[in-house]
Amino acid sequence: MNLKLLRIAAVWAAPVAVGAIAALTGSHYLPESIAGQAQRQAALVPPVHFAPLDVSLPAGNTLFPPGEGAEIANANCVMCHSTGMVLRQPPLTTPEWKTEIMKMRNGFGAPIPLDQVDQLAHYLGVINGKKNEAGPSGVDNQAS
Repeated sequence: MNLKLLRIAAVWAAPVAVGAIAALTGSHYLPESIAGQAQRQAALVPPVHFAPLDVSLPAGNTLFPPGEGAEIANANCVMCHSTGMVLRQPPLTTPEWKTEIMKMRNGFGAPIPLDQVDQLAHYLGVINGKKNEAGPSGVDNQAS
């Protein structure tokens, strides 16, 4: 056999042999499966079962100020927000309130009907708003 081929075979055989030995011995040190971990954990710590608990939280008793759109706000906003929280927001223009309402609808699943969004935005702009010419705010990403 050619001496050059023998040398090439020896060069490649050594790493292959070392890799095979490492794979055989290393498989013992591989992380155990999730099922194996769960079984081992269950053997160490018995499962804990909690009794069901019924909690009744007090209902909010404040409503939005009267006005055209207050019913929409009382029906849709107070299921997640207190009226005080909404009324303490920075004053926004009607288009900015509409952006916030659409964020609540699309991002958080607020059940505000699409045909009531403009009326609610106008209402919030009236009770807690600023005039359109007041300058940019953080809602439209133009303020610093």
